[in-house]
Amino acid sequence: MKKDLADTPSLETVANLMTRVGLLDAEIRGGKRDAEYFANIETVALGLFRIVVVGEIKKGKSSFINALCGTRDLVPVHDNVATSTIFKIHYGVHSEYKVYFQPEAGRKKRTISADQLKQYGTEDGNPNNGEKVDFIAVQSPSQLLKEGFILIDTPGVGGLFKNHRKITFKYAPKADAVFFVTDSVESPIGADEVSFLKELRNITKLIYFVQTKGADADPESRKRRMENNISILTDQAGFSKEEIRYFVVDSNLKLAADETKNMEDLQDSGFIPLMAYLNNDLKPARVYNIANVGFRRCYNKFIEIRACVQQQRSILDAETVEKQQAILEELNSAESSINDWNSNIRPQLVREFQVQVQAIQNDINTVVSDKFRQGGELSEAAGRTLAGYATKGPEIIYKSAQPLAEEVRAKASEVLLQISNDLETRMTALLEALARKIDGSINLSNEFVGRSRMETKQIHYGETQLRELVKKGEDQRHFEKVRTFVYGGMAGVTIASIAGGIVGSVVPVVGTMIGSTIGMLIAGAWGGKEATSIVRSKEAAAARQSVHAFIEKDLSSIHVQVQDGFNKAFTSLRFQADEALAAKIKNFMSQLAADRNLLMQRGKASADEIAKEKQRIVILESQIASLDRELKAMDKRLY
Repeated sequence: MKKDLADTPSLETVANLMTRVGLLDAEIRGGKRDAEYFANIETVALGLFRIVVVGEIKKGKSSFINALCGTRDLVPVHDNVATSTIFKIHYGVHSEYKVYFQPEAGRKKRTISADQLKQYGTEDGNPNNGEKVDFIAVQSPSQLLKEGFILIDTPGVGGLFKNHRKITFKYAPKADAVFFVTDSVESPIGADEVSFLKELRNITKLIYFVQTKGADADPESRKRRMENNISILTDQAGFSKEEIRYFVVDSNLKLAADETKNMEDLQDSGFIPLMAYLNNDLKPARVYNIANVGFRRCYNKFIEIRACVQQQRSILDAETVEKQQAILEELNSAESSINDWNSNIRPQLVREFQVQVQAIQNDINTVVSDKFRQGGELSEAAGRTLAGYATKGPEIIYKSAQPLAEEVRAKASEVLLQISNDLETRMTALLEALARKIDGSINLSNEFVGRSRMETKQIHYGETQLRELVKKGEDQRHFEKVRTFVYGGMAGVTIASIAGGIVGSVVPVVGTMIGSTIGMLIAGAWGGKEATSIVRSKEAAAARQSVHAFIEKDLSSIHVQVQDGFNKAFTSLRFQADEALAAKIKNFMSQLAADRNLLMQRGKASADEIAKEKQRIVILESQIASLDRELKAMDKRLY
C-alpha cells in the first residue's frame, strides 16, 4: 500500500493518460472507441467523495451543509424537517432542484424552484411525506462540490428513528464519510443517539463528529459540551478516544465569512481544521483509490495495444514464405488448442464452478434460515426482549411492539449487510480461482505465449480498491455519470485475456449485483406493516404472544423476500460468469481471425504498401514507448 498519499497523481493527470491510451487503442482498431473504457475515464475525472450527514433534529445539520457549500439557504433550515426527505447535493454550473418521487407514487421527477422546497422538503409543507417524495436532488455551483464532493442530507433521528434507520442502512455503507452532527447549546448526545451510533458502527467505521452552533455558547461551555460528548461516546457508544475525530464549528460564522471575505470570522467558525482534515486526510485516500483503479484500467488497455502492435510488427517482418507459414501455424495451433479446450475442458471447469457456487448458495440459505425463520435467532432475541415485560401490563407491551419491530428490522438489515460482504468475498475468490484454472488448463506454444504475455507480471490488480469503489456506486437515477469500474483484459491473444476477462467482467458485477440485491431486500425489510394491526387482548401473557406472533410474521415475510432475492442473484451470477467466458472466447477467436487476415494481406501487398505499413507501426511504437515511460513513472508514484 502506498505510504505517501501526497504524491498521488491528480485525477486529471490519470484521466488524461487514460484518454491518450484510449485514443491510441481506437486508432489501431480502425477508429472504434471502447465506450466502456471512456465511460471509466469520466468516472475517474469526477473523483466523487460522498459525505452523509446524520443526527438529531434541530442540531444544525442543514445549516452545516449550507456552510460547507458556502451557500446560504441551499437546503431548508426551518425548525421542521420532512419525515423521510433526503437531499442529494452535487455540483452543477447553476442552482437547480429536482424532486424524485417514490415508485408507488407513479409520478415523474419534477424541477422545482427554491421557494417550493418547503412544499416538498419540510414537515411543515409536506406532513408525513404525503407527497411521497423519495429524495430531492440539489445542484449547486459550489466550489466544494466542484471538487468532487457529494453531500447527503438526512432527516433527524428523534421521533423519526424508524425512517432514519432505514435511510442510514441505504446510504451509510456507500459513504466515504459519515458526519454525525450535535450542537453546543441543546442537550448532549442522548440515549436515542447512542443507540443509533452503536448501530451505525456496525455499518461503517468512517464516522466523524461535528458540534455546531459554537458561537451560541462561550468557549468554556463549548469545551465542556465537547468533553461531555466524548465521554458519552467512549463510555456508552463504544468508541475509543483514539478513533474519535471531533470538530466544533459555527455555520453562520462560516457563511458570513464567505460573504464578507472575513478571515477572522472564518478562523472563529472552526471550519478551517475540519476542511483541512477533509482535504488532507480523508479525500487523499479516496483519490488514491480512484487513481489506482484508473491506472490499472489504463495499463491493462496499454498491454492490449502493445501486444496488438507487436503482433502486427511480427507479421510485417515475416518477409519470407517460411516465416509467414510459421506464424500461420502458430495461429492455427492456438485456434486448435482453444477449440479443444472449449470442447473438453471448459465444460468440466464450468461444472466444478457451478457446484462451488451451489455450495456457497446453500451456506447463504442456511444462514438466512437460521436468522429469519420462525424460532430463528432474530425471533428468539425478540422473545427474550418480550420476556423482560413479564411484569408489565398489556398496554405497555402493545406500545413496545412497534419499537421492537423496528429493532428487529434493523438487526435484519445488519445481517443482510454482513451476508453481502461474505458473499462478495467468496464469489470474488471463486471467480479468481476459476481464472487461474483456465490459465493453467490450455496448451499454447511456448513461443506464442511468451510473446503475447510479455511483461504482464507488472500489472497490479488492486482488487480491494476496485471492490470498494464498486460497493459505493450511487443512485443511477440521479448520479448518472457514476459508472462501475471494470478490469481490462490481458495482453494480445494469450489465454490470460480469457482468464483475466472472467475476473474483469464478473467481479464488478458481483459487487453491483449483490449491492443492488441487498438494497432492495433492506428496503423490503422496512416495508412491513405497522404494529397497530395486532389483535389486542387484556391479558399480559396473551399480549406478549400476540406481539411475538406479529414479529414472527414480519420475519417470515422478510425471510421469503431474502431467500427469493438471493436465489435470483445466484442465478444471475452463474449466467454472468458463463456469458463472460463465452464472450472472451469469441473475442479470442476474432483476434486470431484478424491476425490471419493481416497475414494474408501481407502476402499480397506490394513493397511500397508494406513499407508504408511499417512506417505506421514505427509511429505507433514510438507512441507506445512514450506512454510506457509515463505509465512506469505513474506506477512508481502509486507504489
